[in-house]
Amino acid sequence: MKKLMLTAASLFMVIMLCACGGGKTASEPIPDIDPAALITAEDVAAYAGYTPVIEETGTAREGNVATVLYRSEPIGEQDIVSVKITQFTDTIDYQAIFEEYEQGKAKRSSAELVDSIGQEAYIAFPTIHVYDRGCLIEITAGSGSDEAQSELLKSLAVTAAARLEEIVPEYTK
Repeated sequence: MKKLMLTAASLFMVIMLCACGGGKTASEPIPDIDPAALITAEDVAAYAGYTPVIEETGTAREGNVATVLYRSEPIGEQDIVSVKITQFTDTIDYQAIFEEYEQGKAKRSSAELVDSIGQEAYIAFPTIHVYDRGCLIEITAGSGSDEAQSELLKSLAVTAAARLEEIVPEYTK
């Protein structure tokens, strides 16, 4: 009788644990996100006003960090656009990524908080930093530290955050 009760209790616990599933959690790995999928060459052309090429030496993946660099042809004719994504993995918790975001923001006294992009965002020229869905997106674009550069960064960040939501739709923290 004790064995039957122990077996029933164990089975009940397994069923309850299985019922708690659903959606991606911060402990589940997410697919490697290609920064060129967050901001495409067409996006750069639309927002930055030139037809870019991907700079192969500026495109890389190292662990949980991936970058892509768009440049003009010929080189130096227009400002570059750089997109970097740092994402959580099965070994790097999303909280560590958020702490990286917070530490970066704390180091920049000129950081301008931006509403309605990702979970949190700020601009520290020439880069916009967006934390969303356990990932840190950093986009560098334009020059001048003015309203035009700010609008360029925000436009690119809105696009990147929307695409991140498509790639990681069920993320919950």
